[in-house]
Amino acid sequence: MIITKQLIKNKIGHLFQNKAMIRHICLLAAFVLFSQQVFTQDIYDYQHSKKYGQYLFESKQYSLAAEELERVLFYNSDNDSIKFQLIRSYLLNNQFAMVTKRMDSLFPKPALMPRNYALEYSKALVSLSSIYQANKFMNASLYLTDNDKLYLDLNIELLDYKWDAAQQTYKEIKERNIPLDNQYDGLFTRINTTRYKSPGLALALSAVVPGMGKVYTNNWKDGLFSFIFVGGTAFQAIRGYKEYGKRSGFFIAYTSLAATFYLGNLYGSFKAANKFNDKLRKQIHSEIRSVFNATL
Repeated sequence: MIITKQLIKNKIGHLFQNKAMIRHICLLAAFVLFSQQVFTQDIYDYQHSKKYGQYLFESKQYSLAAEELERVLFYNSDNDSIKFQLIRSYLLNNQFAMVTKRMDSLFPKPALMPRNYALEYSKALVSLSSIYQANKFMNASLYLTDNDKLYLDLNIELLDYKWDAAQQTYKEIKERNIPLDNQYDGLFTRINTTRYKSPGLALALSAVVPGMGKVYTNNWKDGLFSFIFVGGTAFQAIRGYKEYGKRSGFFIAYTSLAATFYLGNLYGSFKAANKFNDKLRKQIHSEIRSVFNATL
């Protein structure tokens, strides 16, 4: 009888323990679900997305910043500061096509685009080498200042290899005391101090000594080969003339070869000088592009 009562008590105690455990589990599950719901709402609401987008922008994670700011702009399409930060994110991430695409959607009338946006839009067009469109937009814009246009003209001329015109624009900018990054001073020093090879001189040198024009353009191996081929065939032509006469096939064949190699040497020297100069110009152009991108 005592055993039976004790057994009943134990079962009742277990029952209450199980109920308490079940109650705790239910409370824990409800807390987790509630927390997840609150957490999800907090992370993806407007204010949190805005702060996160700004953090990504300030930490120079421009690609991620653009994605987050697009979400923020979806919440509030009238926020000008977010619009501008989004455009800057695309620009600084070198997504120039996205800049123009986004600006076209934000401003159906480009001429009325505010100055800060107009500058970014112009920079994107210049970066895309859309020179005609950039000039057309600059002329139509109601808010770009004369100083803005001078800055943009300078970069258009530099990137379009119009360096003589860029010199004049650069001079005007200096005369007006328009702020300009110091890197541009280095660019013009590089442009003005670079020494190119003269194609005419290269041709003349090779006319006197075959291959010398190529040596002048730092093509030592090509110059040596030209000298050997022209000299070797000319020597054989002279030997053929002396031994077999001017009507011999030996003399005619080597004279033709010598003349061909000699003319090829002249053309090659002229071309080598132009190639050398093109390489220098491309190096300078690459530096111009780097400076422009660094000052966006």
